[in-house]
Amino acid sequence: MKFTIPLLFTLIIYVPMANAQKDRAELILKNGAKLEGYAVLKSLDKIKFRKQKKADKEFYTFDKVDTLKIYDDFEPKLYIQAKVKDEEKPKVLKIVDIGKNLIYYRKISQGYGAPAFMPGGNMPMTVGGFYNVTNSYVRKPDEDEVTYLASTNWLSGNFKNAASEYFADCPNLVAKIKNRELKKKHLKEIITYYNSKCE
Repeated sequence: MKFTIPLLFTLIIYVPMANAQKDRAELILKNGAKLEGYAVLKSLDKIKFRKQKKADKEFYTFDKVDTLKIYDDFEPKLYIQAKVKDEEKPKVLKIVDIGKNLIYYRKISQGYGAPAFMPGGNMPMTVGGFYNVTNSYVRKPDEDEVTYLASTNWLSGNFKNAASEYFADCPNLVAKIKNRELKKKHLKEIITYYNSKCE
């Protein structure tokens, strides 16, 4: 008996995530001025800012803001705008870790997978819904641009090749990546290794 497996298509729409509440924040402007108050990072990378909780809202973009600090935890979350290698438009990224040899950035967005249907049927074969997509970027101290390295999106490129090329100045780390001792899911360990054991 011959079986035919239909192709299932999933529509993916990316919607940048925003902070759900107003948190204590500090804006460091590119002219050196500092503003303290409460801020929300909006979906289009705009900052909604109030000097007091009930004060009139003001809007800022990263054309004027150098660093956004949001104090919603023990350590402030730092956001900057950076030029990404091989991309025309800069991105607003969260600084995750500043190491001796490498700075690690992230951008978290939401993807949406639409339900996929069988040809000629009316029942979905997969359930649609929103899910988080984390894109990771890195920059060495002598680099002017950040480099895209990995994504949790299943459509992302070959991590082993990209990571081996970027970390080519550390042969021991590249060997661990190529023999799959360290994979994309070990990105934190890879960055820690590079910062602590590579010269």
